Amino acid sequence: MKQSKIMSLPKISVIIVNYNGKQLLEKCLESLFKINYDNFEVILVDNNSTDESMEFVSKNHPSVIITKLDSNKGFAEPNNIASKIAKGDYLLFLNNDTIVTANFISEMIK
Repeated sequence: MKQSKIMSLPKISVIIVNYNGKQLLEKCLESLFKINYDNFEVILVDNNSTDESMEFVSKNHPSVIITKLDSNKGFAEPNNIASKIAKGDYLLFLNNDTIVTANFISEMIK
């Protein structure tokens, strides 16, 4: 997409909470970075995983904004933490076991 087109699209903050979900995250992020919508950020809040989830994300998806918590805070609190740092016009909460289609954000924006 041309830069002027990107700027006219609302920014989407995709928020994912993770706890020892490396295998799920691999598929989720792989599908997410194949979408046909360019103006988005991904924020991942990790509940102190021990399965190398964060190492995988850091190595393979360096654009992901990572917040690693020092303990498992469940689901709601990590989403609230991510919401406070999100820069998007819209927040999109995505479970780490979700595999998205290429046009899922562009269809929602319509």
